[in-house]
Amino acid sequence: MAAALTALVSLALAFTTPAQARAQGPARVQGPAPARAQTAGPRPCTPSITVLASLPGASAGAVTDLGRGRTAVGSSAGKPVYWRGTRVHAVPLPAGYTGGTVEAVNRHGLMVGTLSGPGRGPAPFSYRPGARAVTLLPGGGYAKDVDDRGRIVGYRHEADGRVTGVEWWGRTIRGELAVPAHVRVEEVTGINNAGQIVGSGYGEGEEYAGYHVALLWSADRSAPARELPPVHPGDTYSSYAPRDIDDRGRMAGTFSYSRAMESAGLHWAPPYTEEPLWLAPPGGRTSATLEDISPSSGVAVGTVGDSPITGPWPPDTAPPEQAQYWPGAGSALVLPRLAPEGASAAYAVGDDDRVGGRATDASGRVRPVIWTCASRQAYQP
Repeated sequence: MAAALTALVSLALAFTTPAQARAQGPARVQGPAPARAQTAGPRPCTPSITVLASLPGASAGAVTDLGRGRTAVGSSAGKPVYWRGTRVHAVPLPAGYTGGTVEAVNRHGLMVGTLSGPGRGPAPFSYRPGARAVTLLPGGGYAKDVDDRGRIVGYRHEADGRVTGVEWWGRTIRGELAVPAHVRVEEVTGINNAGQIVGSGYGEGEEYAGYHVALLWSADRSAPARELPPVHPGDTYSSYAPRDIDDRGRMAGTFSYSRAMESAGLHWAPPYTEEPLWLAPPGGRTSATLEDISPSSGVAVGTVGDSPITGPWPPDTAPPEQAQYWPGAGSALVLPRLAPEGASAAYAVGDDDRVGGRATDASGRVRPVIWTCASRQAYQP
């Protein structure tokens, strides 16, 4: 679910499409009037932005995933935490580790994430609320997602620079994720309850015609990852990075065009024979991401901003980044800010019409937040 926290010409949307590119206490803020999103919440709710508590002295934090009920997970002051309602709980850190984040939580409360510490490489872990200690997963690396059966996925960097996709089960490595001979893994980012896993990789074509590509592993772990369209050997400027996959196999991710530092949300759908749906950044902006897709409703969320190269110019005239909301059809929308000029970003969405992320308040503090009844707050800028 993990996640990118940095803000990524013209109002006529001078944006290169994928096809073109190949050449300190809790508070509650009432949301705006019911908006134009088409997805209704599963039960009555009050549109609002709930500010979650932070660790003592913390000035920053973010929600990275949403669990059942009023559970959320993420980070505060650079440390892994979870919330029950608005109350924050620190995940106990093993000796030698000073920070990290909880990346994901399943419906049974099992949390996974990555720890960090001085002189230590990244350490994947799992944790259950109330336990005295985390479980460190073998092999090192990053734990990025967990399904409802407890299968954990992520990746690690090898000594020779390669990246290996990994699946853990309990305290053991269940297996390494196979890829075609000409492809190397860049990231592994999501798993659904059908056992499908998504990530991104780099393929090598003839005469060094490399390309970035979306990868999908089936529930059959003996099969190598499938390369999803588009595949454009020789185009090393365009990347296609799925971030999550829902229980129907729909995927949300981001297209990035490095030459112009532009990006857009992408949506893949079975049977994956066509190129993904490209979502224009709302409001004529030039960059956007999709970071998460809900388990079954089809809603996806991310962040919208602007390219520092293509506009607006000078870059410091661009509005702050803003949380993005896509109802699963039609145009991408945005969610209201916590403060009129405050930046925001969305990293998690649930079937219960909640969206999690971060937002800057009127005093300039970055706060972990949840948009409740988000479909009724989303609007076209």
